[in-house]
Formats: sequence, structure tokens, C-alpha cells
Amino acid sequence: MVDIYATPASDVVQRPRSERAGGNIEDAVNGKIEVGMLAILGEAWRGLKGFKLKCHIATTIWFVVYLVALAISFPVTFALGALGANEDSASAIASLVQFIAIAATMPMMVGITIMGIRHSQGRSVSAGSIINYFHHAPAAILWYFLVTLLIMLGYLLLILPGIYLSFAYMFSLPLMVEKNLGVWTALEVSRKAVTRIWFRAAGFLVLISLLIALGIIPLGIPLIWIVPWVTLAFAMLYFKLFGAESQTLAD
Repeated sequence: MVDIYATPASDVVQRPRSERAGGNIEDAVNGKIEVGMLAILGEAWRGLKGFKLKCHIATTIWFVVYLVALAISFPVTFALGALGANEDSASAIASLVQFIAIAATMPMMVGITIMGIRHSQGRSVSAGSIINYFHHAPAAILWYFLVTLLIMLGYLLLILPGIYLSFAYMFSLPLMVEKNLGVWTALEVSRKAVTRIWFRAAGFLVLISLLIALGIIPLGIPLIWIVPWVTLAFAMLYFKLFGAESQTLAD
């Protein structure tokens, strides 16, 4: 019988502890790391000083790139129409182009998470550093496709598997980028680690989503604090579970 909690054997290279800091994959997958979600949120709030502005600049950079990626679909639709393609075909191809373009920007979001990890460990942080993760775009496209497909299949299978996977894959993209794991290995590491703390992890994501939603209501002003707060909290949770590689913390 296959142990679903076994540490993935492929792609995962356990570096010597001297080369990394924080948690580690083996302990996270085996449920040996205790995490207190409210404690992490409190620690993140206390550590916001010096992170807010850089987080907002980085988020703005990502958002601009994201909007450009979204806009790519419009000339594609126009060109296909000019070439005589029918409306449904043009729309489907444009949607595919948009899907790929959006996925390609996602490593930049991981870059923001890595900024949070570095800040929490007292390292220098640069908003422009999120551009450095663009080379992970091809893997991110495959990751986005697999995650979307698996979650959709999960919802088709009586909904509950979809809900489970929606939260279980929450760390898969940063694992893929920060630890340079293969796409499937990153998905499995995230799933197995989150399974050990599923209700706490799901509650954490629901809570930070509610904070963001509530922050939008009063003209969005509270988001000045909430966005960097939840970003830092997520980064700290990732660090506590999986740690960070030496290149992540290098100056």
C-alpha cells in the first residue's frame, strides 16, 4: 500500500541544514511542524515596518504586467477576425492566449512572497527583484494548467475533492519556484504538507481573504496595511513549514 504522506522521492533534494533556514519539506510532509495561524498573523503585523511600501511597489509592478498580459488577447482576437476566423474560434484562441499570459506572470507573485521571507529574516528587500523569477514562466504555465484541471475535476467529483485541492495546493507554486521543484513534485509536497494542517490552513486563507474583502469596503484605504500584512503572513507561514534555500536569503 502506498503511503500518501511519504515524502516525494523525485526532484526533492534535501540540502544540508546549514544551507537553509526555517522548516523543511520532510518535517512538513510528516506533520512534525506546529503552526499557529493567529500567532503568525500577529507576528506579521508586528513586522510590517519597512515592508509596506516595498510590497505595494512590487504589487503595482506585478499588476501592470498582469494588465499587459490580459491585453494581449485583444489584438489576437482582432487579428483572427481580420483573417476570417469565426467568432467562437477567435474567442477560444484568445482565451487560451490570455490563460497562458496570466500564468506567465505568476512567478512574480512568488517573488513578492520571497520578499516577505527575506524581510521576516532581516534581509534586504527590493521590489524590483520580482522580475528575477520570470524565467519560471514555462513551468508556471504548466502548473496553472494542472492546478486548474485538477481542481475542476475535484469539483465535478461531488465538490468536496475540489474544495480539498483548492486549499491543498496553496504552497505548490512557491515550492516550485523557491525550491526549484518539478511541477508535479511541488503539487504533491504542498498537498501532503497541507493535509496535515488542512483545517488550519483553510481557515488561514479564508481569514486573509475576508480581511482583504473587508478592506475594500471603506474606499480601499485599509488595504494599505492589509495587503502587505497578509502577504508577509503567508510568507512567514511558508517559511515556518518549508524553510528557505540559501539563494533565497543571499544578499
